[in-house]
Amino acid sequence: MHRTSRPIRQTLPLNLIIDDRPALVVGGGQVGLRKVRNLLDAGARVVLVCPEACTDLVALCDAESARLAWERRRYAAGNAAGHLVVFACTDDKHANRAILDDARRLHVPCCCSDMNWCDGDFTTPAAARLGDILLAVSTSGQSCRSARDVKNELVQYLDSRRNAQIFVLGTSDAFLPSRRRAPLHLPAEERAALGRLITHIKGVREFFILNTCNRVELTIVGPDDPETLALLKRLTGFDRLAENEYFALSGFEAFRHLVRVASGLESSLLGEFHVVSQIKEAFDEAEAKGWSGPALKFAAAEILRVSKCVRHAVEGLLKVAEIDQIAVRYLSVHGGVDPTTHVVVVGTGMVGTGAVEALLRLGVRITWIYHSRIPELGSLQAPGATASSAISLAPLTDLPQVLATADIVLSAVDSAKPVVTAAMAPQVQDRNVLMVDLGVPRNIDPFFDDCGHGVTVADLDDLKLWHRVKTGTLNEVLSRADEIIQSEYKDIV
Repeated sequence: MHRTSRPIRQTLPLNLIIDDRPALVVGGGQVGLRKVRNLLDAGARVVLVCPEACTDLVALCDAESARLAWERRRYAAGNAAGHLVVFACTDDKHANRAILDDARRLHVPCCCSDMNWCDGDFTTPAAARLGDILLAVSTSGQSCRSARDVKNELVQYLDSRRNAQIFVLGTSDAFLPSRRRAPLHLPAEERAALGRLITHIKGVREFFILNTCNRVELTIVGPDDPETLALLKRLTGFDRLAENEYFALSGFEAFRHLVRVASGLESSLLGEFHVVSQIKEAFDEAEAKGWSGPALKFAAAEILRVSKCVRHAVEGLLKVAEIDQIAVRYLSVHGGVDPTTHVVVVGTGMVGTGAVEALLRLGVRITWIYHSRIPELGSLQAPGATASSAISLAPLTDLPQVLATADIVLSAVDSAKPVVTAAMAPQVQDRNVLMVDLGVPRNIDPFFDDCGHGVTVADLDDLKLWHRVKTGTLNEVLSRADEIIQSEYKDIV
């Protein structure tokens, strides 16, 4: 037997304003119950016409007696008059057709719940309310089940969005020393691999990974629940840490943390500026790899905006210094620099370039070691210093030979393994060489920490402790910053 396809009717989507206006529902089954509930939710005054009703509909009539009148009888000609709309949803297709014809005669729009629907005046799509959002799905009559399934999927998606919030999982030098933190840091390939795994976690909509010399953080827009946290800890390796060696923040606490990080106030180098560029790079990476979307873009803009407000408010209280500046100050104090001092700088990134600019002002001889990108000396910001005469450039492969005449070594490269290796020890031993390691993971092999023979090594933790002792910690800065963050957060949410 050939089965005819369902009819298709092109419709115009409308939102009917029916608040405190009369509507008629004929039929007391489950379909009638749904129509009555939807009308009451929209604020209508409903008349129900049917001799009997299902249990839930009877209970609803008792509970909503002020707006729902039940007339225990069958529909009679003329009953549609005076109503804004009529729903014919009895279990008798002939009765429904008669109601439709009577409503049409009275010029009252009518919807039928059976196959008479295609001759009616309107249909009701599969719908759901989520706060101020009214979601409606229609298949033009082809499949009520498909419309319902799509609606349910969209409801789940919107629910997850409404329940999603900013969540931060991370660790930093305030929680974990650099030697223990180094294995958690993620070179570009490892960040990409981690990102691919995170994209498959249900509920995680957007995220970015902040990987700097003093912190590793994962910021997501998604659910704040124990199962998601446990999975993220497993993927990042934080599950191997004690509870006091990492942090997990959500809601306002996460927002405050991110603003304080962007303001340079979550670093032991209070007020550092490099972190702003690092955050922007993390956002750019997330966007390029498809990890971010509208929610993170909005959050990023607000975090950077509020952090700028915080900086302006506290800048008069801070003695701001970047890690490259502190490293140069440290070696100028401990290394006894003069025009004959030979300083080897490994790395041409932001930190390495900043260190070279600061060293130029000290008038030392510099050998600048590069890997794949040859630095442009003409772009250096060092007033009064002649870069071309003070700096020699050398590739990374020449590092062992260059070390043979080095007095100070300052390394700041993004490398998974040390670039100054134990095999290079004969080049520096017995010459009182000072090494400053700004890398995470370590750029200088830990072998040199205890090798003696006149070699001294200072890493990030040593520099930050030295700087903190010199400048002190300004609690009033953090208090003033939190006042601003709290005020701005209230306006955002």
